[in-house]
Amino acid sequence: MENLKTSKLSERKSEIFEISDKRQEKYLYIYGIILLKDLNPQMKKEVFEFNFNGLREKPIIIIPYKDLGVLISKYPFLNPILKEKEAMEHADILKKIAKKTTIIPMAFGNVFKDKKILELILKKSYNAVKESLKQIKNKIELGVKVIKSNEDNTMIDEDKIKIEILNSLGNLSVKSVQGENFSERLLLNHSFLVEKNNFSKFSDVIAKLEKKYPKFKFNYTGPWPPYSFVDIHIRGPK
Repeated sequence: MENLKTSKLSERKSEIFEISDKRQEKYLYIYGIILLKDLNPQMKKEVFEFNFNGLREKPIIIIPYKDLGVLISKYPFLNPILKEKEAMEHADILKKIAKKTTIIPMAFGNVFKDKKILELILKKSYNAVKESLKQIKNKIELGVKVIKSNEDNTMIDEDKIKIEILNSLGNLSVKSVQGENFSERLLLNHSFLVEKNNFSKFSDVIAKLEKKYPKFKFNYTGPWPPYSFVDIHIRGPK
C-alpha cells in the first residue's frame, strides 16, 4: 500500500512539472520572417528540419501567414532580460538560418504573447515586409571598419584613401550604410549589402586593400543577415 501511495505521489508531481513546463513555454520568440516559397521542398513543414534549435534548445517553428513564414520558438518570458550570452546565441541562430534562406532578421528580445497578436501585426505590415524581402533576396551584409594606426599619418591623404576604399567596395555592393563614428582613429565604418555570389570577390578586394594600406587595420565581419538594410519593426501589444 505504501508503494502504491508513493507511485501515485510521483505521478502527481510529474503532472505538476509537466503543466509548469507548458506554461513556461507559452510565448513566441521571433527570429525573423521569410517567404515560404523560398524553402526547400523537404522543409515545408511546421517544424524546420535544421541541425540546430532556437534559444533554450527549443525547436524552430514556422507560423504561416499568407505566403510569409514567421520563424519562432517557444519562450518562457514575455519581456526577456538582455544577457550577452543569449543575445550572441540569437545572432548565431540567425546567421545559420540566413545560410538556408533569405530572412528579415529581428533584433534580440522580440516576444509575442500569442499567435493572434502576431498575425494582427503581420496584417498591418504585410506589404512592407514583402517589399523588404524582395530587396534583400539572395543578399548578405558585410561589415568593414578601417582603423588608423597609432603611427604618425600626417603625410597620408586620408580622405583620398577613404574614397578609394568606398569606391572599390561599392562596385561590388548593392547598397551601403555608414555606421557610428565612435573613435577619432576610425577612418570608416560601413555595412555593405552584397549579392551572395559576390562574397568571394568582395573578400578579395578587402585583402588587396589590406596589402596596399598596411598602416590601416581592416576589421572585416560577416556574412550576416541584412540587419542594417531592413526597416521593419515587428512589435505589438504585450
